Amino acid sequence: MMMNAYLTDPRDRILFGETPTYMQPLFGEKLPAPELGKHRFVIGQEGVVLEAINEVFEVRLPVAQSIIKLPYGVLGAQGVRLRHGAMPFRLLEIIEQKATSACPDEWAGWVVWDVLHQGYALIEPEILSVGPGHVSYRNELPEGSAIVLDVHTHGRMPAFFSGVDDVSDRHGFYVAGVIGHCHDRKNYATRMNVNGHFFDCEDFRLFFD
Repeated sequence: MMMNAYLTDPRDRILFGETPTYMQPLFGEKLPAPELGKHRFVIGQEGVVLEAINEVFEVRLPVAQSIIKLPYGVLGAQGVRLRHGAMPFRLLEIIEQKATSACPDEWAGWVVWDVLHQGYALIEPEILSVGPGHVSYRNELPEGSAIVLDVHTHGRMPAFFSGVDDVSDRHGFYVAGVIGHCHDRKNYATRMNVNGHFFDCEDFRLFFD
C-alpha cells in the first residue's frame, strides 16, 4: 500500500508528495536523505522536526515537541550544517567594514558558494534604491552560485526582521542576517529560512572561521 493511498483527493496527494511526513524508524535503517532543495517533516519519539538539504546546507530543525513519548525512533542531533565547511572569516570582516562604511544608509550582500570555483564569495547585488531606512536590490544570483548568507544592515537602527524581509525570504533556503547599530556597538539578528519557514538560528557570525 502506498503511503498516501488513504488520501482520496488528488490535491492532498500532490501536497504530500511535495512536503511528505515520515516516521523516524525505531528498528530499521535510517531514512534516506531528503530530496535536494525540498523539505520534509519527520516524527520521532520527541516530536516533529523539519529536514532539508540543498547544495550548501543540511538542516534538521525542531518544529514541535511532543508531550508524550511517541512510538518511533529517536530524532537525534538537530541543527544547521554547512556542507562545504565554514565560510572564511575574511568575508565577515569585509561585511562588517561595509556595514560601518554605509551607515547611516543600509547595505546588502550575499555570501554564495561558487560551484565552478568550489569556494565562498561575497557578492553585492545591483542596488535599486537605498537610504537610512531601506535597501532594495535586484534579486539575481550569478549563474552557478548558491546563496549561503543573505545579509543586510539597518544603519543606526537595531537589527530585526521586518515584514518586508518575511516576504523577501519566503522562497529561500539560506541563513539570513541583519546588522544593526552600525554607527556604534553593532547588534545582530539571525534566522534560518527553509522554503518559507523561519527558524531561530545561532548568530550568523559563528558560521565563519
